[in-house]
Amino acid sequence: MSSSDRPIRDFMTPSVHTIPMESTLPQARAMMKEHGIRHLPVLDGTSLVGLLSDRDLARMEGFPMIDFDLVSVPDAMSEEPYVVAPDDAAIDVFRTMQERRYGSAIISDGGTVVGVFTTTDALRVLVELMR
Repeated sequence: MSSSDRPIRDFMTPSVHTIPMESTLPQARAMMKEHGIRHLPVLDGTSLVGLLSDRDLARMEGFPMIDFDLVSVPDAMSEEPYVVAPDDAAIDVFRTMQERRYGSAIISDGGTVVGVFTTTDALRVLVELMR
């Protein structure tokens, strides 16, 4: 298998931290800080309903008329994250992320979130290729 044929599962981060949609933004910020991450898939039970990023948090903090501590995750999340299957060609995922300026791709297998691929992962791949 050539490197351009490899599936995204070969490059994704498999241990994904998720957040329930009932959570507040301070809870999300604490989780991101605790785990050193910038993206949280948002779940309603086990179903993916959105994605919350550190940029979403920063945007909400920028509104002085909003009490950040009372805002729920669904009010700040992106409702249509970029979702791909584990066997999708990594090169296609990379290209789509680059062309559409996405910071992450959520990897879903049969509706279950099984991984995430972020720009940080992309840099790790680039470093490996440059060795």
